[in-house]
Amino acid sequence: MTDRRRINGPPEGTTPLEFLTGFTHQSVIKRSPTTLRKIFLKTSLTPPATGSAFLELPTPSSPSTPTLKLTASVYGPRPLPSATAFSPNARLTAELKFSPFSTPGRRRGYIRDGVERDLSAQLSLALVKSVDVGKYPKSAIDVFVSVLDCEGGLGDPGDGKGGGGVEVGLMGVLAAAISCASAAIADAGIECFDLVAGGVAGAMLERDGDVEVGRVGEGGDSGGARPRGEHARKVTLVLDPSPAGDYVILAAAAVGYMAAKDELTLVWTKGSMSPSSDGTEETERLIDGAIRAAIGVRLVINEAIKERWLLGLNEIGLIKEKGVGGDGDTAMD
Repeated sequence: MTDRRRINGPPEGTTPLEFLTGFTHQSVIKRSPTTLRKIFLKTSLTPPATGSAFLELPTPSSPSTPTLKLTASVYGPRPLPSATAFSPNARLTAELKFSPFSTPGRRRGYIRDGVERDLSAQLSLALVKSVDVGKYPKSAIDVFVSVLDCEGGLGDPGDGKGGGGVEVGLMGVLAAAISCASAAIADAGIECFDLVAGGVAGAMLERDGDVEVGRVGEGGDSGGARPRGEHARKVTLVLDPSPAGDYVILAAAAVGYMAAKDELTLVWTKGSMSPSSDGTEETERLIDGAIRAAIGVRLVINEAIKERWLLGLNEIGLIKEKGVGGDGDTAMD
């Protein structure tokens, strides 16, 4: 007679499962230094929010390589409590949070850590200059960005980054969060002076004129000194560097850029420049490259917002069906 209250084991022996000790990712994609990765951007995906957006980078060829996915939600403008002192401008707050399962090799906690608080402060600084806060006195605008998946390169143990150099994972997350949050703010119908797009550029070791996505070397360091045997390689400017690659990044810059007003809302540089100079020219070159990347991202934001508003006008019958150019999905080549 079988005991139904007990889960019996298999009648024969089984082999235990073996798991990898660390997360490894290898990318074999090669692209020119001035080519940006494709971006998928769609708005109005979170019904309870006033405005929302979802941003995703393309899936790499290797299924084990993670990609960047994040979502932004905007709530407001909403009135502040009556006990709050009067303010002629709206109060914009931004919060960036990594999902517990978003980072490879490490499970994040539910409480924000120092990295997330720092990124939230920089995100708020980049967005507040683009919003016309004077239109909404004594109001609050809350922006929430959730990172669903991350490419790595955050400096965490086990993220698979090797070959020395500086980490650009956090820069890529911040640049994508700026672009996605700006699209969500526009989707919410909040008046802005301009849209903000994030861009990243890096100075990397070059081989044969192309970006080498394979391993460049084992002896690179973040101080800018080249390892032995690397004297024949040149340093090239690469737009939108991927932290999944194992190339050596000597220095990088991330910006928040308003293209229509030609203004920077945020500048973040990282790494060491050439020891033979003060690094001014190298820094300007990195920032100019990051601006070029932000201009390319801005085109995606414009198309995503344009198609969403055309769909909205079509729903209320202000335009004909044939005037809609898509279903709200936007991809950049």
